Amino acid sequence: MAETLGQQYDRLQEAIKKLESRAVQSYEIDGLQATYVDLPVLYKRADILEAKIERYGRDYIPGQNTKPQKRVARVVFD
Repeated sequence: MAETLGQQYDRLQEAIKKLESRAVQSYEIDGLQATYVDLPVLYKRADILEAKIERYGRDYIPGQNTKPQKRVARVVFD
């Protein structure tokens, strides 16, 4: 199943956090093995995802949605 931009970003942040704290020697993300020396690449990927989230929203699924989905807020008063 395809992941939303928000899910991708959350997984990337988890990998960055674990590698920064040196809790793990390496981390697999998107089928690629990342190590501590790969952090600059992961930071760049995070910047790209942040820009996409800002433009399309966290719920956007690349390749499946043809345009950004409108976010609708509903307020219910009891």
